[in-house]
Amino acid sequence: LVYVLAGVDGLVELLQYGRACPAVQEAAAWAIYELALKQRERGQAGAAEWTQAESIIALLSQALNSPNAEFTLLWACSSALRLLVESMPCRGNLFVANGGAEAALVALRAGQSAGPDGSPLIVAGMQLITALVDGNAAVAQKLRSLGALDVLVACGLRLPGKVTDETMWTLGQVGGILAVLQVMNSAPADSEAVGSGLRAIAKLAWLPLEEGLQQQFPQAAEALVNLTRRMETSGDMSEKTYQALGGVLHVLAPRIVPGAWTVMDDGVSMLIEAVGPGSDASVAQAAVASIGHIAALATPWRTPLQRALGGIGQRMRLTDHSEVEIARSAKHQKNLFWASAVIAGLPVVLEEMRSQANSPQVQDAAISAIVDILEDHTDSPACGSDADAGSRFEQNACASPRLMGIDPKDVPNAISSVASAMRGHGMHEELQWSGCHALGLLHQHLPVTSEVPPEALECVLAALKRHPNRYKVCSGAAAALRSFLEPRGGRNTAAASAVLAQAVAVLRSREIAVTLRRLANDFCASTDKALLEDALYVLGLVDGVQSVLQVLRSSDSSCAGLRSAGLKTLFELASAFPDLAAAPTVAREMHAVAGAIAQEATAADIAAAAAIGLPRPQPGCGAIGAGSEASEECVEILRRAELLRGLLAACPAGAG
Repeated sequence: LVYVLAGVDGLVELLQYGRACPAVQEAAAWAIYELALKQRERGQAGAAEWTQAESIIALLSQALNSPNAEFTLLWACSSALRLLVESMPCRGNLFVANGGAEAALVALRAGQSAGPDGSPLIVAGMQLITALVDGNAAVAQKLRSLGALDVLVACGLRLPGKVTDETMWTLGQVGGILAVLQVMNSAPADSEAVGSGLRAIAKLAWLPLEEGLQQQFPQAAEALVNLTRRMETSGDMSEKTYQALGGVLHVLAPRIVPGAWTVMDDGVSMLIEAVGPGSDASVAQAAVASIGHIAALATPWRTPLQRALGGIGQRMRLTDHSEVEIARSAKHQKNLFWASAVIAGLPVVLEEMRSQANSPQVQDAAISAIVDILEDHTDSPACGSDADAGSRFEQNACASPRLMGIDPKDVPNAISSVASAMRGHGMHEELQWSGCHALGLLHQHLPVTSEVPPEALECVLAALKRHPNRYKVCSGAAAALRSFLEPRGGRNTAAASAVLAQAVAVLRSREIAVTLRRLANDFCASTDKALLEDALYVLGLVDGVQSVLQVLRSSDSSCAGLRSAGLKTLFELASAFPDLAAAPTVAREMHAVAGAIAQEATAADIAAAAAIGLPRPQPGCGAIGAGSEASEECVEILRRAELLRGLLAACPAGAG
């Protein structure tokens, strides 16, 4: 009722005037929690935009620090504070400045003292501390200095079930993996703490952690290797054990070469053995994922990891699709192919594709692995100077395509294998999309002078023909065609121009312009502009800029996505291929179309603002609040139109 009458300000006043009455404070805290939770569940910004948040945090902190406070009040305050911090993590510093770290630990001790009845308070306290330390090393250090580890360890040893899961996760966030292992070692073998600890470590080891906590990893590796020796290779506990072990080893691998430390060698050997037929599928998958990440991060480990290829190959061929749901089986297959590709390169993947040519799932998994390897290479940071080349070689394997599992001589064979899979499984939609994606990426690794492989072009065009209305396939095909036409390496040399001319001639002979115009029409209202940008880019090169301008002239204001994509495409074409806009008449028409689209977008935005009573927006700013999506689209159109007109004005034709 208070919120209905006075909004969030009313809840703030309730907290202020209820200082002498804990029951009022508790009711206000729960009202704040419920409001923040409901707004978050509805997808609203909610607590992140509350201007009263600082006052609320200060008042809740005071309530949390109240002498002899009932644990129900502490529970309500901890729950509300957690949502406020989660919605804007920087608020955690304000909470700590108001004595929040000390108060949170007092609340945890109160929950512990209350026995089983205090479990909800401990859960809320753990969640609050987790929100505080997430990405905030200073707060984590503050909690450690206040003795938080002892409190968390005590909670982990005494309380079962969900509380133990919360305790272990928070304990790991504050004290690192060794703190979790300490609780596990002190607990009975059948305790909930052991399972909860493994689940926490299995997540923590794969997350970015502050450097101080990473220094615990060598000791953690020893403990996990010893634990893994005693563990069977089946069941959920085993899966989490191998996930935890693999997570720790993949962090250490770039720093430790094979043969330098027995613990590391033994741990990697355990992962390799777990891939074999004696392990559960879930355990093997945990081991395979770990092996793949170790190989991706640390090149020297790829040679010893080749011992895993036999087991990985067996898993590829022995996957029983009747035992697990199709989606999970497909994911497992992709992991197997990806790991083998990282370890031994594309040939091992291509060989498996040939041996299981009749399985669309195997073909799709293999192609997805090729895509992952190529995208990992594309996204890898460029190597630095010669002075640090050695260390970068050890750590991120970015020195050359070969280090990422791509040998240039394998690229033609990979293109042939992907094309063969697409021809053999033409109606498999997912495979057609991933195949187009792979062909576009592989093409960029061909020599600059190599023509676009005819089989690659044919397969992409066939995918468009078989799936003319399937967005995912059409998007992949348009992206591949654009990749075929873009200069390899980003340089428009004479050799690249010759390759482009050859590909354009083939596409013209196949009358691809008709298909591209249809795509622009069919998906003109799409909010994902990637397909439209790619289709219009290819259309501009195959059928001329005039064809793109005609598509834009034929559109109306309801096709804002198409218009925005078209303006961007015209800018990119005019930048990469100046000759396309060299004729004065073409440049003037591009300028006119851009101006007309910008004018219509502004008019539509003003009308939207007026319809809801907002003032006329400033030029180029959009009507903030006028159905914000439309306004953002308008701003983007105006920006892209201005960029295009600026480019045209800078060139001789545009200036004239």
